[in-house]
Amino acid sequence: MPKPAKTQPVPADVAVLAREAVISFLHDASKATADREAVRAGVVPTDGEASVTADAGASRASGIPAQASARGSPETMPSAGGHVPAGSAGWGAAAIGVATLDRIEAAAAKVEADIAVALRAYADLQAGAGAAAEAAVKAAESAMASAGVATDAELKVRISLRQVRQYVVVTVVLLVVVIIILAEVTSPVR
Repeated sequence: MPKPAKTQPVPADVAVLAREAVISFLHDASKATADREAVRAGVVPTDGEASVTADAGASRASGIPAQASARGSPETMPSAGGHVPAGSAGWGAAAIGVATLDRIEAAAAKVEADIAVALRAYADLQAGAGAAAEAAVKAAESAMASAGVATDAELKVRISLRQVRQYVVVTVVLLVVVIIILAEVTSPVR
């Protein structure tokens, strides 16, 4: 009775796992950075500002620029000098969050690209190893065939050497017989 074939577990997609790990790490780091910036500005984000920050992040994820969804009164927008008015610490945190998400996406894309390159290199190595193994098998088969031919040739040489020895022995015996006959024929009659 044949045994059931063992199923091997499907390996997890390394690119997806690495991307999720990088995103999680950078998300935690950006959260800490936003909290520090809010503390430096002396404003702790309220629930309303946190929802605006979340809305800005959601609009960024949906492809709408955060500034377009975050337009409000001029006093809530950053000034031309790049300073954020004190009342808009949430907007500053949102801008930091969006920039951090951009960095997260870029880092995740780079990690994913690096993993794809590594997987291609691994596949190339596997293909090369397969070709090398195939060449080694062919060489082994050729060596076995050559060894068989060499064994046959050695056997034929041994047979030929036996025949040559037999011919030499027969020739020597015939030569001795001829010499004896010649000696008898040429010797004086008694």
